[in-house]
Amino acid sequence: MTAMDFDNPVVWLVGGLILGAVVIVFVAPRFSTEARLERRRRKNNAPIVNKSQRRTVRFNARTKGKK
Repeated sequence: MTAMDFDNPVVWLVGGLILGAVVIVFVAPRFSTEARLERRRRKNNAPIVNKSQRRTVRFNARTKGKK
């Protein structure tokens, strides 16, 4: 019998438990309420970036109709 006998279901169970614990430790904080609020805050306070190649339309706030 070798140290890592992959035919043994106990090895698979222990490996799965360790892998599951690592995934939970790194993924669970992403779904917390504080993390969700922080992502929303970052998104709402991000600068507006125009990535389109079209010309931008500028409106004059002091436009008066000609009479």
